[in-house]
Amino acid sequence: MPNKLIKTTFLGDQPVEIYERSQMMWLGSFMAPVVVECYYKLPAPNWPKVQIQARRGLSRIFRSRKGIQLDDEQFNASFRVRTQDEEFAIMLLNPELQRFILDKPSVDWSAGEGAIKLWYRGKLRKKRIDRSLDRLSKFQSLITPELFDWE
Repeated sequence: MPNKLIKTTFLGDQPVEIYERSQMMWLGSFMAPVVVECYYKLPAPNWPKVQIQARRGLSRIFRSRKGIQLDDEQFNASFRVRTQDEEFAIMLLNPELQRFILDKPSVDWSAGEGAIKLWYRGKLRKKRIDRSLDRLSKFQSLITPELFDWE
C-alpha cells in the first residue's frame, strides 16, 4: 500500500511531511489495512542512506553483528545501523548524535537519499507532533555542518 501523506508542516522554512504507512493484516476472517508506522520527512542533502533501527524484543537479546559497529557499545547494543557507505555513517553518527538517539530508543531514524526521517511504530499521534518536530530539529542540529556540503 502507498504511504499516506497526513500533514505538511514547517521547521523554520523547511517543509516536513508526515506520513502513515499501512499494511494489509488479518483481522479475524478478513484482511484490512492497518497503520503500522508513521514517519516525519525533512529535506536533506542527497547523502548515502543510513538506517538507525532500534533493537527490539529478541533481536536485543540475540543481537546479530549485522550492520556497522561504532565505538559506543551501548549504542551498538540498542541500535542496528545499516548503510550504503560506512565512512559516511561514522561521520554522521558523531558521539553527540549517538547520545541523543539513545535518549529515545523507541524512535528509529534514517538519513540519506534527500531526507532525514524520524520513524514511530503505530498511527500518528497528533498530540506528539510538536515533540517529534523538536526531535527532528535537534537531530539535524547535531549533524556535523560539513556534511551538508557532502557531494
